[in-house]
Amino acid sequence: MKMNELIQKYTRVCKGTIKYQLTVASSLKQACASLGNPDITLINTSMVDDYTNYLSKTLKPASINRKLTNLNTMLKYAFDRELLLKMPKMSWQKEDNERVRWLAPEEETTLLAILPEHTAAFCEILIHTGLRRGELLGLSKDQVDGDYIRLWKTKTGKARSVPMSSRVKELVKDYVPFSLTVSSINRDWNKARQEMGLEHDTDFVLHTLRHTTATRMLQRTGNIAIVQRMLGHAKIQTTMRYAHISDQQLLEAVQ
Repeated sequence: MKMNELIQKYTRVCKGTIKYQLTVASSLKQACASLGNPDITLINTSMVDDYTNYLSKTLKPASINRKLTNLNTMLKYAFDRELLLKMPKMSWQKEDNERVRWLAPEEETTLLAILPEHTAAFCEILIHTGLRRGELLGLSKDQVDGDYIRLWKTKTGKARSVPMSSRVKELVKDYVPFSLTVSSINRDWNKARQEMGLEHDTDFVLHTLRHTTATRMLQRTGNIAIVQRMLGHAKIQTTMRYAHISDQQLLEAVQ
């Protein structure tokens, strides 16, 4: 069986949201093109290493591991059905989960002042709520319920409710639903980053706003479980990357 045939077979039974399924399919097609659509019985550890090296030219360790996870899961599917005789080893990358970049108050003020009106409103809501970009882009008025934003479809597949501050309520009322696109947001963000002199700061990305939500909430409450619920993390281990922020405050308090 050729790899592209296995992809078609696997993606038909892949579970998750439609968006997740499309992401998996896209990732596997990229792997197939990189490996040259081989017979699946020929896929070995050396080929996986080559694919990993190819990804490392443009992606960070965490992104590489997500793509390797998709490949590994598909190959495990084939192995369990005796379509593959031996599982190749994945070249898992060491992720720097301790590195968390968030906005300082003065950076937030400068950023929002530079961004165009609608993009600034979009980013300010992200800062106050910790929503993912896609969650906010797809937000509609009927998902706004009193003090909460109700998210029925999320990355983890579980619905969650996100509380709104009075400021977020104002912004949601005036700007949701947004007519922005991913490309327009990225364009505005990159222009603002350049004007702020942060074009060489590779950690200053849109996801920094979600880190900012988590960091500030942990600084105010000291409760990692609250941060987990706010961000909608399925596992507490994902949220624990912010724990050292609370540890630093503990040290300062003791001193």
